[in-house]
Amino acid sequence: MRRRVPPATVMVSSFQERNEMNKESKLAAAPGTEKSFASQVHDVAASTDLSNSLTAPLRGAIDRLLQSSAQAVGSAVASVLVRDGNEGGLKFLTATSGVTDELLALRLPPGAGIAGLVCSTNQPMAVADVSQEGSFWSEADRRTGFKTVTVLATPLRSSNEMVGVLEFVNRPGEPPYPPFTPAEMDQAARFAEPIARLVEVYEMAQLVESLFNRSLKDLLEVSPGTASAAENLRNWLSKNALAGTHRDLAMLWVSIHEIVMRGDAERELCRDLLQTLARFTEKRSSSSFGF
Repeated sequence: MRRRVPPATVMVSSFQERNEMNKESKLAAAPGTEKSFASQVHDVAASTDLSNSLTAPLRGAIDRLLQSSAQAVGSAVASVLVRDGNEGGLKFLTATSGVTDELLALRLPPGAGIAGLVCSTNQPMAVADVSQEGSFWSEADRRTGFKTVTVLATPLRSSNEMVGVLEFVNRPGEPPYPPFTPAEMDQAARFAEPIARLVEVYEMAQLVESLFNRSLKDLLEVSPGTASAAENLRNWLSKNALAGTHRDLAMLWVSIHEIVMRGDAERELCRDLLQTLARFTEKRSSSSFGF
């Protein structure tokens, strides 16, 4: 037979268990015994870094295509220069010879050098001997110790927008080097299109990573979805060099997120307005092509 426990005994036992649980809970919350809830959240937010989570594979893809392009064109070194701000300046993103700190620190002023001319004119350019070319920008050679002799540069365009310059320098072996040929310029242009698209996606991924990291830092300062949180992100975007030409897109995302977080009615209204705007612009674009 099973022994029956008197109800009074069960009540006392339950009371004692609850009492012990309350003691443990108070002990855990007591200052100095364990980290407070705010500290735990802060530690999690501080230790979460999304940098390179999106950009690393994209950078790898750019590097692989760049290596293939150098072999196809027959150059000793190939590099990708990307926009530095909105004024037409350029900076190095990657190179087949390896990216040094000196190279990453270089900033080409708007229109400077052969790459600057290609960027500003939107036209490819081949130079057999840069010593005979007045537009050659020698600062990169001076800082890196490299000796540029012959150059082929072609624009990187994505959706009819300049995103940078694809540059090929010298030939394998020792100088004098044969100049780059028209056929090799065509090869460079073939590689420029996919590299340009990857560069554009890479820049957007950089901004997304940075935006998410910023949102994590704001986690303890303001409540997500509030006007203060949105305003903080807008202020940060307005000063963030990574935003570049994608700043407007990011600003739009912040505004849309702010609206849809207010409720179902606001979300539906926002969606309807955007769909109406999309149909209007599509119709207008079609009408423009008709003339």
